Amino acid sequence: MRFHVLTDFSRSATRTREKPRAESLRDGGTRARGCGASTHTVWRLRRAALFVALAIVLGGCGGGADELHIPIVYVVAGRIADPTTNPVSGIPGATVMVETAPNVAAVTSDANGDFILQGVPAGTHRLRATLAGHRSTLTYDFRVGGNVANALLPLFTDAQIDSILLARGAPAWDRAQGLFGLFALKSTGVPLGDVLVSFAPAPGGTLVQTGEGKDPIVVVNAAPGDYALSLARGGYVWDGPYNVAIRPGVVVFAAPRSRPNFNGFVFTDRTAGPAIAGAAVSALEGPSAGAATTTNFLGQFSLVGLLLGRYVVRIQSPGFLPTVTWPQHLDQDTTLAQTLVHPDTLDAWSAAGGGPALVPSDGHVLLEVHDAGGGALLDSATVEIDLAYGTASIGGAAASVSLRQTASAPALRVNLVPGLYRVFARAPGKGNSAPTDSVVVRAGEVTSTRVDY
Repeated sequence: MRFHVLTDFSRSATRTREKPRAESLRDGGTRARGCGASTHTVWRLRRAALFVALAIVLGGCGGGADELHIPIVYVVAGRIADPTTNPVSGIPGATVMVETAPNVAAVTSDANGDFILQGVPAGTHRLRATLAGHRSTLTYDFRVGGNVANALLPLFTDAQIDSILLARGAPAWDRAQGLFGLFALKSTGVPLGDVLVSFAPAPGGTLVQTGEGKDPIVVVNAAPGDYALSLARGGYVWDGPYNVAIRPGVVVFAAPRSRPNFNGFVFTDRTAGPAIAGAAVSALEGPSAGAATTTNFLGQFSLVGLLLGRYVVRIQSPGFLPTVTWPQHLDQDTTLAQTLVHPDTLDAWSAAGGGPALVPSDGHVLLEVHDAGGGALLDSATVEIDLAYGTASIGGAAASVSLRQTASAPALRVNLVPGLYRVFARAPGKGNSAPTDSVVVRAGEVTSTRVDY
């Protein structure tokens, strides 16, 4: 019997390119009324994009001051999967519950195997999936601090389990012991088969690991109990250790994703130019601000294991103007092509386009603007500033000069007062690209990106 990697199944409503996000967080205080309370009621609400689930606890009048608590809750969505099919199919009719939060209503997977659990409180949680004729599956304990859109639970029959273990030369599973399966995922959901797996304490049993990403890492006949699971591999960072509750006769499954990596290549002047080795790359803004590395002989860099969030990265090399990247929301591995420009080159580009001499205390924006269909440079594209966006804080934008892209020079906006801008590209016959807010412009530096639209 074949075991197919869980990421083979097609996208569904529960897993889209943009995950469901919390829309609002409000804090307020009002004078408690009705019971003579003299203290303030403090309320806090986060409205999930898919569902709103609220629980209200209110003290009685007899206890004096009343306080209203509305806890923050989230949605956990995912799929019950049969990994022995190709492509991997969903399993309908399975019951899914949050074992660590019994007050959350259990749900049944739909015709595609998809499920949505509403009202899951913040914290560390474990899901259980059951279906007649199949072994129950528990997840590892994973963190819920926002909406979760990609929870995966496989379900197997006993015959499928025995066939899978036999095909890999693993010992037979004694149902009085535990069976643990693991896919160690990149942030993109791609499994890595050669990850170093460790438990504290040691669970015993037999570790079966082929090293292939398509095959799960399995521990057969582990002693029941609670364990701390840790993962290690060069170039990736996971947030473990994760608690794993191994139970007799139950399949325990884990699919933790690594933190995202910010990767890129650095070239001279244009993305088709020579690579720059030894450039210093650092996270200027973001939850992991200060993370730093240098480019290798190919001009390649990787900021490994960053916390999820919005980042701006700064790149420096002797003889070049420092470059600041476009703001980048990082929730999975991202690779960018960046350029560093000599001051004389930037000045020459400005002069060739009829622009002014560069002002050292100002900042500059550089865009390589390409057609999204064929990748060709868009002739005469320009860098545009939305002057309706924070006009009071970006004085000088109207007076700066926008220079057209040509075959020999990118689109430029020179001599901007340092600050935050909303920026977009404009090309004849194409209209405007989608604008980007809070683009960072720094004194004496170039803010650059490639725009494809």
